[in-house]
Amino acid sequence: MVDTFSEADTRKQTWERDIKGFAKKRYVMKELIMSTSSSAWTNSFYQKTATSLTAGTGSSVGTIPRGGEFPHLERGVTLKNAVITQHGGQGVIYWQDILTSNLAIETETISDVTDAVVYSVDNKIYTVLSESDTPTTINTVAITAGYEWDSATIANRDPIFDLLRCIEAISTDRYPILSSGNGFIAMNEATYTYLLSNSKVVNHPTFQISQNSENGLVGSVLRCGIYVTPVVTNDKVLVGVKKVCATWYETQPLTVDVIIDPQSKYTIRASQIGVCALTDPESLCLLTNVRA
Repeated sequence: MVDTFSEADTRKQTWERDIKGFAKKRYVMKELIMSTSSSAWTNSFYQKTATSLTAGTGSSVGTIPRGGEFPHLERGVTLKNAVITQHGGQGVIYWQDILTSNLAIETETISDVTDAVVYSVDNKIYTVLSESDTPTTINTVAITAGYEWDSATIANRDPIFDLLRCIEAISTDRYPILSSGNGFIAMNEATYTYLLSNSKVVNHPTFQISQNSENGLVGSVLRCGIYVTPVVTNDKVLVGVKKVCATWYETQPLTVDVIIDPQSKYTIRASQIGVCALTDPESLCLLTNVRA
């Protein structure tokens, strides 16, 4: 049956709702950080230096005398600036497809537009968190050559040990990644294959498969959620503390417009504007040389 124009217009609202609904479930890196609204072009924030606070010279947190003054405590911070960027894409649904209820074209267009925005935002966040895979302020641990997760010598593969080294580095910087239960381990699909096929991992008492895979969560190990996303570099794994490591300053949430060119096409356009600020670099650790 041929659709009427009013039905096609109702479908326009469905497209808007579907893109926002799909995107909400597909974001991975964006769900691992804090989010706050911002109307500023340049966003200023303080990047923390993590350590347990101690008092200055001549005083101590643990030796306050009877009636004595409390020592002054102050965490080291560095003022940083981050400029917003727009992430967006668009797709076209032609008039003939609308009239003939070509649901495949509609679904593919919605998926393409959604993936364009989600991938761009998540990729930018990963780039900030990993410091473009060349760490200067975040922690980093390198796997020794010959001991990669896909090493030819199977006995040398030990993801549990490698991940524990990352957790150790973060914990040493006074971020309670183990006790908080908010730790995350992010990797791409190919790296996850080697993690999941390793007997030291699947037989570890803390390993679990997730029953809900939304937002990239596929399981957990060492009290940290395992997240799979294509934005993580092939031979890298990012370990960190969720909702602590960084903040997404959002100027415009995901916005969808359907532009009508009568009797010709509908253009579905979606975009998001914001910027990622790395506030707590030492709550992160980049594991490198994961694959040979």
